[in-house]
Amino acid sequence: MAEMDVVALGAMAVDYYAVVPKLPEEDGKTTATEYKIMPGGVAGNVLTQTARLGLRSGWMGKLGNDSSGDILRAEFDKDGVDYSHGEIIPGKNSMFTWITVDEDGSRTIVMFPNVLAEFTAADVVQKHADYIRNSRVLQAEACMLPLSVMIAGLRIAKDAGVMTVFDLDVAPSEIERSNLGTKEELNEVLSLTDVLIPCKRAAQELIGSPDFEKDGHKLLGYGARYAAVTLGSKGCIVMDNSKQFVVPCVDAGKVIDTTGAGDAFHGGMIYGILSGMPLEMIGRFANACGGMNCTKIGARSMGTLDEINALLD
Repeated sequence: MAEMDVVALGAMAVDYYAVVPKLPEEDGKTTATEYKIMPGGVAGNVLTQTARLGLRSGWMGKLGNDSSGDILRAEFDKDGVDYSHGEIIPGKNSMFTWITVDEDGSRTIVMFPNVLAEFTAADVVQKHADYIRNSRVLQAEACMLPLSVMIAGLRIAKDAGVMTVFDLDVAPSEIERSNLGTKEELNEVLSLTDVLIPCKRAAQELIGSPDFEKDGHKLLGYGARYAAVTLGSKGCIVMDNSKQFVVPCVDAGKVIDTTGAGDAFHGGMIYGILSGMPLEMIGRFANACGGMNCTKIGARSMGTLDEINALLD
């Protein structure tokens, strides 16, 4: 039996929120009505969702021995997320972000990677290979860390028969400009991916079309067994090699903050696949996870398994 259900490579950060009436335009100013300090980061958020759904979840990376690192470890403790492979680096700052969110739930995010940027492919191979091999799922992402880090982990996972999930949160045309890696590295990542979940812009570039219903199946041409694209208020589209469904969103209540909704969706997808749900139900379950996360301020406003199931009843 695998020691972990899900382990993740990627961002874990403290989010510093400013709540404003309306996001300012270029050169504009506004006054915050509220200030919050909350945990976030794509990988940290996904693992929080999978943990609240009852999956054994763990993170690998680097943290500083600072107040942000203390917050992140304490929050993982609350949800039972394992961070034994989170290396604490003395004298360094943990990753954090500045987030501005308005009354409609729209937001802007500025990321400060700090010590997480020092996490390398060599770290993955030398320190975390067995952690990956002894899991059921590896969650990877294109967001903050170089693709070389993801490739190292994905190769280990594929060789060990561990299911790989990849969050392509950056359009392929922006990969090199964002200093995440090369187009060749992205192609290798895609070839190592079992479950591909790109953002809308990335999906459009990968299939050469904005029509996901007509052309979305082309995402599977890169080698994945499952693919999904979130469509905001329209729900999501999910597919495998034999079926495709456009799944409406699940009404979880008033949208307060969309930060982390995609990460909650990822967690729901992972849970649905591991649980053996039919494809359409996987999409509906993941939509419910994403929808519930939008009903409060904070990237980790995720529901538990009981809460998600109650929402779907």
